[in-house]
This record gives sequence, structure tokens and C-alpha cells, in this order.
Amino acid sequence: MEAPWLDRLCAVYESYREKATAVVKNRKPGQGLFGLGRQPADDPCHDAFVEELERLLSDFAASGPESAAVRGVLDHVYHWPTAHRKPPSMYWMLIAVHGLTLDLIPLLGREDAAALRTQYAADYPRWERLPVQKCVLAALEAGEQ
Repeated sequence: MEAPWLDRLCAVYESYREKATAVVKNRKPGQGLFGLGRQPADDPCHDAFVEELERLLSDFAASGPESAAVRGVLDHVYHWPTAHRKPPSMYWMLIAVHGLTLDLIPLLGREDAAALRTQYAADYPRWERLPVQKCVLAALEAGEQ
């Protein structure tokens, strides 16, 4: 994968991690309890992350990347939640954005799709998978065919 794409992707994720962590760290005691006040999950940083990542992935797809580059991007997106489980509001968003990768999966070669599917299935056990993760796994399996 070309370094500029990887650098941009890493910067988007790091920026989001910093903002989401700061939201939790800077909230007032009791804020969000019993539905009073804003929850960390309500912060606009989450929506901004989704929009920025969606733009980046769209631009990346339009650049006509090779399978190895796509695998690198997807590996990064899929691995981040396993390495960054806190705060929970960020973790769940990191899982949710896996749905943004569905248009990239058909750009993978069979071997890359198989390798990603194997790792994804190991990282996210069947009993923990959310619907978006089941869709990603199904798309990766279809890419192996």
C-alpha cells in the first residue's frame, strides 16, 4: 500500500482515538447517569470520524488500488477495535465502521480475501459478532470463491 494512504488512514484513526478518549476523560462526574446530560457516545467526534473515514475509503477505492493495498487498509480497519477497546463508545464505533469497507472487499484477490477472513473470524468469535461483522465475513467468504 502506498505510504500516503496508510499515513492518512492512521492519522484519521489516531485523531479519533484522541478525541474519543478526551470526551470520556473531560466529562463531569455523574454526567450521563440516569439519562441526564450527554453521554460520551453522543459526542459529535463519532459522526465526524465516520464521515472522514467514509471520504478516505471512497477516495482510496477510486484510486484503483491493487489487492495488496486493499488488504492493508482493511487489515488496519478490522484490527483497530481489537487493540482499542476503551472507551466503549469508541470501540462500538470502530466496529460499526466495518460496514464502510464492504465496497472495498470485491477489490481483493482470493488469497487476500481468504487471509482476511481467517483473521477476522479469529478476532471476532461467532458468539460476539454483530450484524455488520456477519456481513463483512460473508463478503470476505464470497471473495474467496
